[in-house]
Amino acid sequence: MVSNRWSQAFDFDAFDARLELLTGTSRENSLPAVLLVEPRATAPHASMARQRDGESTIDVESKLGQQIDTPDGPIWVEGSAVLCACPDCAAPMTLRISLAMANCWRCEACVELTAAQRRALQQALEEPDRAVARIAQPLDRTSVDAPAQRRARPLARPRELGPIRDSGPRRTRMSFRDRVHSIPAWLVSLLFHLILLMILALVLLPNAQEDLEITITTFVDPSEQPGGEFQAVNLDHQLQDDLLPAPLLEMGEAEMRQYKMLADRDAKQLQVDDAPLAALPDVASVRRSITTQTGRTQSLVARDPRIRADIVEREGGSTLTEAAVSRGLRWLATVQNQDGSWSLTRFDRSDRPTNSGDAAGTALALLPFLGAGQTHEFGVYKSTVAKGLAWLLDHQKPNGDFRAGLEEEYGMYTHGQASIVVIEAYAMTGDEKLRDPAQRAIRFIEKAQHERGGWRYRPGEEGDTSVFGWQLMALQSARSSGSGLQVDDATLKLADYYLDLVSRRTGSREDAEGGDRYRLAGVLYRYQPGREPTPPMTAEAILCRMYLGWQKNDPRLAASIDWLTKYHLPDEDSEFNVYYWYYATQAIHHYGGTRWKTWNNRVRNLLISSQETRGKYPGSWDPDDDVWGNRAGRIYVTSLAVCTLEVYYRHLPLFKQLDLN
Repeated sequence: MVSNRWSQAFDFDAFDARLELLTGTSRENSLPAVLLVEPRATAPHASMARQRDGESTIDVESKLGQQIDTPDGPIWVEGSAVLCACPDCAAPMTLRISLAMANCWRCEACVELTAAQRRALQQALEEPDRAVARIAQPLDRTSVDAPAQRRARPLARPRELGPIRDSGPRRTRMSFRDRVHSIPAWLVSLLFHLILLMILALVLLPNAQEDLEITITTFVDPSEQPGGEFQAVNLDHQLQDDLLPAPLLEMGEAEMRQYKMLADRDAKQLQVDDAPLAALPDVASVRRSITTQTGRTQSLVARDPRIRADIVEREGGSTLTEAAVSRGLRWLATVQNQDGSWSLTRFDRSDRPTNSGDAAGTALALLPFLGAGQTHEFGVYKSTVAKGLAWLLDHQKPNGDFRAGLEEEYGMYTHGQASIVVIEAYAMTGDEKLRDPAQRAIRFIEKAQHERGGWRYRPGEEGDTSVFGWQLMALQSARSSGSGLQVDDATLKLADYYLDLVSRRTGSREDAEGGDRYRLAGVLYRYQPGREPTPPMTAEAILCRMYLGWQKNDPRLAASIDWLTKYHLPDEDSEFNVYYWYYATQAIHHYGGTRWKTWNNRVRNLLISSQETRGKYPGSWDPDDDVWGNRAGRIYVTSLAVCTLEVYYRHLPLFKQLDLN
């Protein structure tokens, strides 16, 4: 047995109750062969009969079956059972020979034969002719000294026990009930409350609002003090959440690892400058401006290279978008002419000293450099930007005109784009030598406005929405940059009137795509009055409406955004129109919400996957794929594509403040 401390007298009342509960019979009718084993130190196997509380104990030796003496104490064999007592509470125990263990019915201890007892039992079973059982008579509680005789029967031979080993402490098996009772109370409580919370979640979540968003961030600021350190981007983490373009999904593991390494390198290139010509503003003041202002008053402040990685991640960009921007700027820098200009049509001759550029190509090429925070004072491309700015200023006329000989179709396009470049360069650096050229460019725009509020190819010409947008963007850059440049309010009011003219008014049901909602005035826009509305003109016009004061809760603005994202969302089979994407991406980014997420995922992946990565012009976009590319060329398509991928920081959102904490 587990121990040899059998010191308790047998409790007949408890035994009667247990026997009757388990078998349904009383001890008088059917008594097991063993009732009590009570060895003593002086005479452990002596026959005896004595009274305890008016009741008799049993003569162990005469009442039991075959006795087997072992070093750990005697046991008795009756049929296929081993008879013993619990070593803890002295309760009578019956153990099957095939198991050699059982749970005590009184104290629930797990009782098991020792190795010595099992060996003695095994030896007895192997000699059945010597193992003659003495069968006890049923107990008569009134006369225990007159037992009835019963014919002895041989010991039944059960299945053989397995090999017996003594290998250190014995492992005691636990019943299922013991295992359940051994579970800690705190664990049971934890499991119960977890199940309860899951049930509550299943009941409550279906009733949650559809637009509910939960943002989980692991960003930890390494320092509580303001500093100017650049933030490293963990490319592996970002790419896990990117919706990768289809060509990238086909890469093998080694190829993808190489691709990520190169993308990370290219993205970080725009964040550093080992030899800046002027110090950047205090980063703490930049962060304060971003978190307390909107794009109406501090539009350009988010371009700061020290915080751009943080803004890119929050606004929907990634390392891949930043790598595409970096590669696009690298290509543009390689096709700059030696005099600082760019040529729309002869960019492939930029290595020739005599190759000349034009104002249209130069203005377009400079736009994405400034959008990425590259100025003539800071950035790896500061010399590229400085030469381009110098060329534009050299070709500006005293009245502020930047057209530089392009006085036909591209004239006012070029002036609007060049004005944006000079105004933004002044606002980002505070370089006073740019203030007067920027102010003169604004005055030229104001004087070139038509009496009905529009602008077109030449000053004073009745307007079209396409040229109109570039002039208004230049005026808005001056108003929202905090530079102190002056813009006439009358020009802006007249511009708002022009947008009313090109806005679609109530028409027939047959020509209203999407239903009555889109026939409201101010929802859809035309290239010129009298024409049909188009997605590019609608996107450009509603962006201008936002800058002219429309609020996000305006139902016309909501309807316009819905029309663009519902009926004119780009895909791989649709027409490549970077002009449309450039304006729509800005407008929808300002509007935000789920529509922005849908639009952004689609357009950014189309641009990333269509950028050329090898061949003659790596980093650029093929103009043959674009609806206007065959006329405007590779510099045009590449510049607008890069500006589109800079949308996350190129202008602060109009209707919200960014949180950089």
